[in-house]
Amino acid sequence: MQMMNYPIVTHLLGAELLDKTKTPKPTARGTGLRYSSAFSCGRQQSYAAFNAEPTEPVDFAGAWVMGMGTLVHEELQNAIARRFPNAEFEVASEDERTIVSGSCDAYIPASDLGPDWDGGNVLYELKTMGSFSFDKQVGWNRMRATIGNPEGPALKAIAQAGMNALGIERERGVKIDTILMGSITFEALSKQKAERMNVSDENRVLAEFRIERDEWEPLAKSELLRMSQIAESLQNGFI
Repeated sequence: MQMMNYPIVTHLLGAELLDKTKTPKPTARGTGLRYSSAFSCGRQQSYAAFNAEPTEPVDFAGAWVMGMGTLVHEELQNAIARRFPNAEFEVASEDERTIVSGSCDAYIPASDLGPDWDGGNVLYELKTMGSFSFDKQVGWNRMRATIGNPEGPALKAIAQAGMNALGIERERGVKIDTILMGSITFEALSKQKAERMNVSDENRVLAEFRIERDEWEPLAKSELLRMSQIAESLQNGFI
């Protein structure tokens, strides 16, 4: 048996995913800034607005992780469409000053969610991640098989979703009260530890968080204000 130092077949998907990263991804509405850059520093956002050459381009492993995340997003959107027929995907919007834009993973009207749902229209966002980030969100210590205090989704992810929600509200005249944030990890909790920790089968690999408006709206508005200040600096020739 010989392990191949230079694979002939197995790397082909990863190589294609890496090639895709070499083409800059446009913003949803052609704006200089994007919702998904929430909480990143002003200099980083400024360089991105100018399509500056990255000093640390995506490598093979990074492209693989991002590509797997994209595949999961696409398949989940297909599943959502089968369950909620009026759901819409990649719904684009921008702020009223047209400086920042983005699109959500899914917009699900309350009418699709049934009579027991009390959260109104829903904006859904999914994040895929490794076990370290996932365990922080859900409060797991896998080694000890214990559950502590869950941190929940990152604030930048909530702000990104909230900016999407505000943009869709403004452009469509709808109201979005609830954001559902999904988190999926690629490393499942073992069955034995799940039993000790009283974790359900599906929650061994995923978690879902309900974010109410009084939590997401202030974050989104604050970040939109900061981004508008970044855009103003760019217009004045400062990075």
